[in-house]
Amino acid sequence: MKALNRQVSPSSTSFIRKLGRLAMAVACAGSLGMAHAAGSGNLIVNGDGETGLCSTDWKAVKTVPGWQVLLGSPTLMCYSVASFTKPASPASGNAFIADGPYGDSALMQTVDVSSAATAIDTGGITYNLSGWLGGYGVYHGQAVVTASFLDGYGNVLGQPGELYGATANARGNANAFLAKSTTGSVPAGTRKIAVQLQFINTSGSYNVGYADNLSLTLSTPVATPRLVAPASTVPAFDHVFFVMMENTDYSQVIGSSSAPFINSLAQSGTLLTNYSGTYHPSDENYMAVAGGDNFVSGAIYFPNIKVTSQHLGDKLEAVGKSWKAYEQGMGTPCNTSNNNDSYYQPDDAPFINFTNISGNPTRCAAHLFDTNQLTTDLQSVATTPNFSWIAADDYYDGEASGNGSNTSVQTQDNWLKQTLQPIFASPAWNSQRSLLILTWDESSSQATNHVGGIVVGSQGLVGSGALSTTSYNHFSSARTIEGALGIASLTPNDSYAQAMNDVFAAQAATDTLRVAMPSVQAGENIVLNYTATAADTDAHNWLGIYTAGATPGAVSSLQWQYVPAQGGVASFSTANMAPGSYTAWYLAKDGYSPLAGPVSFVVTQ
Repeated sequence: MKALNRQVSPSSTSFIRKLGRLAMAVACAGSLGMAHAAGSGNLIVNGDGETGLCSTDWKAVKTVPGWQVLLGSPTLMCYSVASFTKPASPASGNAFIADGPYGDSALMQTVDVSSAATAIDTGGITYNLSGWLGGYGVYHGQAVVTASFLDGYGNVLGQPGELYGATANARGNANAFLAKSTTGSVPAGTRKIAVQLQFINTSGSYNVGYADNLSLTLSTPVATPRLVAPASTVPAFDHVFFVMMENTDYSQVIGSSSAPFINSLAQSGTLLTNYSGTYHPSDENYMAVAGGDNFVSGAIYFPNIKVTSQHLGDKLEAVGKSWKAYEQGMGTPCNTSNNNDSYYQPDDAPFINFTNISGNPTRCAAHLFDTNQLTTDLQSVATTPNFSWIAADDYYDGEASGNGSNTSVQTQDNWLKQTLQPIFASPAWNSQRSLLILTWDESSSQATNHVGGIVVGSQGLVGSGALSTTSYNHFSSARTIEGALGIASLTPNDSYAQAMNDVFAAQAATDTLRVAMPSVQAGENIVLNYTATAADTDAHNWLGIYTAGATPGAVSSLQWQYVPAQGGVASFSTANMAPGSYTAWYLAKDGYSPLAGPVSFVVTQ
């Protein structure tokens, strides 16, 4: 809920002070929907979306602090983006949570209620789940909130609390939010409550399902969770090299025979199977890494972008660390013309878009160089910057050479091989702790923004031949760079983004399958994360959904889909599934030999 703004006037007598405190407690309890004054506060952090940077651009992805992304690219939108019909209370504030620009999405957070275990185990504790659910006009996209009760081992207990029903018909086909609430009993044995916010039926449209003022309270005191940034366990590095190519879908490059070098990198490091850009078109994605935000809207490029905020270079200099951007075709330092290379674009390394670089020629020339300088700088540890941004020109980065076509992918592969091999042969890589992050700015199509991501490290600090199915984006890259080099974050987008912790503890890929949420309401998507070894990867591997206890091959699957990639995230609709218990299996090569599974989940009415 939005923050309450009530105060009790001070009094000169103890009696009045006590009376005032009692009145305030009663008022707050009623406003929060508690069962009685001794109940909990709101256990959902940032359920109102007020922490974070909301957007007035429907195409932009912003980090939603306090929530872990399971699927898609949810975002924070400002109410000023459109006119909405809303309930009168609580106050709407400035922002709401939306499905984002790329269709269905899902977020979750897990609430620890073990501090109330004694009271919960009496079986007399109730919950109240409430919030505003909304959507845009005639679009069918809507939000569904599910609160699943889990024991200490993660098993589902009882029936979940659910909020849903803000369909287009229910909203009168208007841009509107509807107040929803439900109450029920907290099952004895509950130790955690998994809260999932899922946006469904978006049909690939963007930002047509919304949620705001989400609240979960119990009728007993519970330690109220605080909004904190996700923990970063990124180890310290001496050098970080960052490379961003362009306009290529994940599926166009990962596993492609046209990219042997890129795929060898994936095998020597950790492949990020669930990485995405934060915008279409390009420059906003570059600045998401360098500055922690998209900053501008639409097809706007240098010299028309003038950002006054701080960037990674500022943060590095503040702690006495060095940085350079190397751009193919630049020629002389800080050259912004393309006389040397018709494909050269000065903003492919985004620092020129920041006024403290573009407006300071001396500083610009000290940090922006041609890629030829990289070869020289790599000759010693002392001349290798702590942070290096490395950019190809618009032909070799994949854009002008075909936007993800085989020719484009092959062109990128050759350039990366030529450019990155000297890094791997350098003293900085071989004698110090060095990290390489390779990704792409955006996908070639705008239906999704799923792009490749590969992390490689020296000194055995990054998993080799490993996969990560965690949802990451360009803000995650920024957060990881910040953690690796010990610098402060730039904005709420990167400070609350999930750092790439798992790549530093990753083991070699194995055959695995896990379900993101233990229970979903009928109509929601069930989200599955899967990985396979390189040897087990096959174009005809598949995931199947079965009723609990069924054996693949003995009965037909209820739903299935091919998963040809070595790892990733798959989503199944439960719209036509009856309430009950189900299992998912990861099966090999059009057959019934299990690679992994079964994993269980529950569909509720």
